[in-house]
Amino acid sequence: MQRTGLELIRDHLDPDQARERLQEHNDPEVKDWFALYTKARAEKKLGLALDRLGIENYLPLISEKRQWSDRVKVIESPLFKSYIFVRINYIREKVRALQAAGTVHMVRSEGQPVVLLPEIIHNIRLLVQHAESIRVDPYKGFIQGTPVRVRSGVLKGLTGIVNKVNSRNTVYVVLKSIGRVMTATLDPMDLELEDL
Repeated sequence: MQRTGLELIRDHLDPDQARERLQEHNDPEVKDWFALYTKARAEKKLGLALDRLGIENYLPLISEKRQWSDRVKVIESPLFKSYIFVRINYIREKVRALQAAGTVHMVRSEGQPVVLLPEIIHNIRLLVQHAESIRVDPYKGFIQGTPVRVRSGVLKGLTGIVNKVNSRNTVYVVLKSIGRVMTATLDPMDLELEDL
């Protein structure tokens, strides 16, 4: 069997676990990562507004070449359109984050705010920094396949699920909680079978 693919990230706590975790936010030192849905094309402005409020945030940006009639320009655009990640104490900082200019709402699942695991932010940072190319497509419910682990390269140690294999060795990262698929190009020789 050909080894390829990367990363169906176990990206968030289930609603029952999230409910329990949010009770720990009575302690002002406890903070977790959440995803905010933003107004259209307001991701960077919201990042600046959150910075001014002193709220830790992460907006993954990728460089894209844009062709104009007279030149090619490289611009930085959000990896996830209309999303930004915030690390907050839910009880003490939720209202300020939601009132920041550009916020529409906090991403929820079954009525509970989605609590993202710290590893997801770490993995996204790795992908943005080291993947040769990244593209984001709408999530279309890909069928999960064989579990794999990255055994070498800058993404060493990440585990995931083979979702699609093609001649360009495209691998998919499914972040189901925010409804997107992240695509990165990796060498299948860097992957090995993983026992779950």
